[in-house]
Amino acid sequence: NIVIRSCGGLSDEDIEKMVQDAEANAEADAKRKQAVESRNEIDSLIYSTEKTLGEHAEKLDADVKAEVEKAIEEAKAVKDGEDLEELKAKSEALQQASMKIGQAVYGQGQQQQEGDAAAGEEEKKDDNTVDADFTEKKPEDDKEDKDKKA
Repeated sequence: NIVIRSCGGLSDEDIEKMVQDAEANAEADAKRKQAVESRNEIDSLIYSTEKTLGEHAEKLDADVKAEVEKAIEEAKAVKDGEDLEELKAKSEALQQASMKIGQAVYGQGQQQQEGDAAAGEEEKKDDNTVDADFTEKKPEDDKEDKDKKA
């Protein structure tokens, strides 16, 4: 018989105590995990909103731009905090402000397309294009035609 025993390892009592400690702290660990994830989310949202604002600042109204900048500053103020509810609230406010950038840019894009479409209509009136119908001839059809001729 060969018996292997660990020297200096953890006893069963130590292992049981560690398991109980882990179970007792599971709720606190879950809250801490949520807080870290919320901080990471708001940090990412701050970065992307600042980048979008920088790219489209000239297309935005002054009030929309000011609202977005205010939401960014408020989010930066709470991003290192531990209050999960405040993190979520500021993150939501920043998302709403960020959507306003998209709406403003999209609205201007629509107006530009409508203007381009109107100019395109003027050009189409002068165009002498003829519409025609066609059918595509497959290589198989060529073989059938040769067989019919023979």
